[in-house]
Amino acid sequence: MISHAVARRYARALFELAQEKGLLDQVSRELELVVQMFEANSFVRAFLNDQRISPSQKRAVLTDVFEGKISPLVLHFLYVVVQKRREPYLPAMYRAFQDLANEAMGIVEVEVRSAVPLAEETARNLEAKLSAKLGKRVKLRTQVAPELLGGLAVRVGDTLMDGSVRTRLRRLHERLVSAQSNVSEG
Repeated sequence: MISHAVARRYARALFELAQEKGLLDQVSRELELVVQMFEANSFVRAFLNDQRISPSQKRAVLTDVFEGKISPLVLHFLYVVVQKRREPYLPAMYRAFQDLANEAMGIVEVEVRSAVPLAEETARNLEAKLSAKLGKRVKLRTQVAPELLGGLAVRVGDTLMDGSVRTRLRRLHERLVSAQSNVSEG
């Protein structure tokens, strides 16, 4: 619970600065890039999370890697995170920032799971239809989930619309079992 509070506090501070400077979209993209690197590269993650490495050493590496590639605002934010030794919370900070930024920009994130990768045209059509239905800009987060067998599972906030073949087969199985037990009882 404390980690969520820490992440939200840092995210809110960055959000307010980015909004004030009119850099919300840019900061969002840059922070996503940094967090993707953090999550995808075990060496980077281990380096940043290693408390034996001084904040000044980490800052020097961050400068070498990111200076000129991300805005000074995001780079300074990373310096503060490192100085305060809050590196492990960086992914949670990004998610909290993204929630604030999406709300401010009128964007709703939609998670789409499919058995196979979505074609670009299919993704664009789905995005347009969801945007029209929800009355907001939609940002799709796609994920391949072969266990779905086919179809899509779409999550908007707490609402799940499951049109996957797996779910349809499960429901059919439940109806058959129910019908069979009704016949057996009669």
